[in-house]
Amino acid sequence: MLPEQTLTYLLSFMLRQPAHASWIGYTADSSRFANYRIVIVPSAFFTPDCFGRAISRPSLPLQEIEGTPILFGKPVIEKQGNTIILHADLVASAFFLLSRYEETICPQRDRHGRFPGTESIVYQHDCLGRPIVDEYGRLLRRLLRETGVEIAEPASGFSHIYLTHDADKIEQYRNIRGFCGGIMRALHPLRKNSLKLLEQVFKSAFLNIDNDPLYTFPWLFEQNHKLPAATGIVFVKAGKSGIPEDQPCYDLHSNDVQKLIRLCRENGVQTGLHTSYLAGEHPEFIVPEKQRLAAAIQGDVTANRHHFLRSCEPSYMKSLAAAGITDDFTMGYADVAGFRLGTCHAVRWIDPQTKELTTLTLHPMTVMDGTLDGKQYMNLNHEQALEYCRKLFAEVKKHGGEIVLLWHNSSIGSLEKSYHKQLYQELIKELHNETSAIDN
Repeated sequence: MLPEQTLTYLLSFMLRQPAHASWIGYTADSSRFANYRIVIVPSAFFTPDCFGRAISRPSLPLQEIEGTPILFGKPVIEKQGNTIILHADLVASAFFLLSRYEETICPQRDRHGRFPGTESIVYQHDCLGRPIVDEYGRLLRRLLRETGVEIAEPASGFSHIYLTHDADKIEQYRNIRGFCGGIMRALHPLRKNSLKLLEQVFKSAFLNIDNDPLYTFPWLFEQNHKLPAATGIVFVKAGKSGIPEDQPCYDLHSNDVQKLIRLCRENGVQTGLHTSYLAGEHPEFIVPEKQRLAAAIQGDVTANRHHFLRSCEPSYMKSLAAAGITDDFTMGYADVAGFRLGTCHAVRWIDPQTKELTTLTLHPMTVMDGTLDGKQYMNLNHEQALEYCRKLFAEVKKHGGEIVLLWHNSSIGSLEKSYHKQLYQELIKELHNETSAIDN
């Protein structure tokens, strides 16, 4: 079964009001039912014959209770005396999603070693766009009120907004390879506006980084200031891997990177660690990478996001916590946007193997730029992407959760022919209007 601390946390998390968790029991012992206002009857999920085995994965289609999918148990509600008996095992269902247990028993991986969102049980049931663990909480609160317990619904709106940016590459022409490549492109016989490109290449290489097409952080921060209550984070690489996926490995003490760090500080933007691709196979690299970044910014580093969203195994999470990382912002699928954790609230990571509650907090990513238009991913046009984001925002607002946007500085540069710059402006405006309406 579950450790008591983990059970209490799961119930408190769903209810959003910890003081009321004691009204709910998780037991099949009918002699104890009268001790609670609600009893959730456990399924076989946590039993030794099921837990950790392939058979523990739910079968499709999922059953639903009051329109909400459940992963375990039966959609049956009955009453025994003054106690409501719920046969839908919301505890196991919440554990399955919040801990990412599914990824420990399913072997499917993409070429980067990531569990694809399209393989997830909630995507295949067409409910990845709904934070169903938060829906469980709404059901439990309603049932508690039926028993006479006074418990209010949490306020709608956004509990927090995180505007985050991964600095995979901060410049295009300020190195020999980029400079030569820019010159060759500018001199191509079929190239239009060659002089304009040559001017940009030389200004970037010989003046300062502000002229480089990838150094778009000033513009991003200008947009972010339109949401003064939001938290900005730039995730900076500190690995020294030689593999292509980790290139370029920039010098943290170079003038350009130090200028970015100062810009972050001046704009109240936090600097987080962008753990390397190679660390996905070697979690022991996380500590030295964190130490290098801390030395470069002359401060502590507590936030992390994995490069390529390459959070592959539980050992990754354990290493983050051991390294002193308190908040991780990786929890979104690269191939499809939605609620990977089944929630729009920050949640403490539960080790899916030991079932123990940890000190690491996971922040559910709402949407990443490249997920929307990537031909190998969602392949949405501008209008479709905006509408999709609006639907996700509406779900977060309904449940009073947090928004986490990931926009790369490179995706809005002049070298990219994408809609991401315009879309980011539109999303910031949407969030500004929503938060202004809530404040008023």
